[in-house]
Amino acid sequence: MTSDVEGQEGRPLTGEGRTPHGGNPYSSQPPMSSLPPNHWYYKLKRACILGCSLYVLHDLGAWHAVMRSPDVSHEWFKIGLAASVAILAMKSYMELYQGKIKGVRVDYKNFRQATHMLIFLILLATVCFYVALSPHYGGAKTMLVLTVFGWGVLIPASLLLPTYAQNGVAVTLMTFFIQQYQ
Repeated sequence: MTSDVEGQEGRPLTGEGRTPHGGNPYSSQPPMSSLPPNHWYYKLKRACILGCSLYVLHDLGAWHAVMRSPDVSHEWFKIGLAASVAILAMKSYMELYQGKIKGVRVDYKNFRQATHMLIFLILLATVCFYVALSPHYGGAKTMLVLTVFGWGVLIPASLLLPTYAQNGVAVTLMTFFIQQYQ
């Protein structure tokens, strides 16, 4: 005995046997949430994640470790910081100048080389920050600090703020951090 799916293997997905969404039986399911992406619930959720992540970083003493700890490899941290500045510059150029001012759609098709360069810079910054912080925190705790900063601070902040505010806040905070860093 065969089920309906097995019996239709050789038939094209047209006419009666076709689902309303191009033959994909799973796309006919209702969406997980009917709320719009910028609903206040999602904004509150992102703000809570951001706040909790900042508290975890404070509790781990990340600011003091980066600024004052002799165990942190500051040469590697400076290379990671330079890669972060380059990431911010490329992000600002692509989103604000090319996207907003010139009206070019910012996607992989239009910015292949820049996308590959950003992937390389993100990888470089991650490796540099890991090498810089691992003497102070150890391997697992360093991964925790980097994950909390990336997934708990950077991503929720970028989802909360519009593009022009992201770049303005990032330039301001990066400038402040570079001035404070010894």
